[in-house]
Amino acid sequence: MQTATPIPALVVPETRRLAYLAKWSLRVVFLLGVMVALASQATAAPVVFEASGKFSNGSPLSGTVTIDTATGKVLSADLSAMANSVELLVFDRVISVSHWHDGATAMTTIAIGEATNDDEYLYLVVKESTLVGYTGSHLVPGGIPNLEGSCIVVRNYFGYTYLLYLNPGSLEPN
Repeated sequence: MQTATPIPALVVPETRRLAYLAKWSLRVVFLLGVMVALASQATAAPVVFEASGKFSNGSPLSGTVTIDTATGKVLSADLSAMANSVELLVFDRVISVSHWHDGATAMTTIAIGEATNDDEYLYLVVKESTLVGYTGSHLVPGGIPNLEGSCIVVRNYFGYTYLLYLNPGSLEPN
């Protein structure tokens, strides 16, 4: 005598139509995931900003800083300045980006290292709490702890030696 396995009433027997719908719904979910991933990558917005300004000794600051304004990350820098009438300093390594407040004003400091000397840095200070959506601004003097303004400094064992003070300059879209 043969016995049949009982099928519970709540279990829907699989049909061709149900299998077809399950297969296509998985494909749709996968494609939606791919679209969301591509859309999130499309929001990356690297913008090249032209930096300019004059230092206290009359030497010009020039070059570019590339910022992803969607994430607020500084991607690269290529700046140059004259430390004296014969020495050209090239700053091309992004060291750090820090956000802080000077009273009620929110600021961002971009520290950029010199190409051939690990002890020389250029600090660009902008009046922005974040670089997300950054559209450019003046470089502001003052605000860096223990320094009078944005400047190139040489780090040594005893602290900082000031080379140049940056008079107000700008960091504007190229």
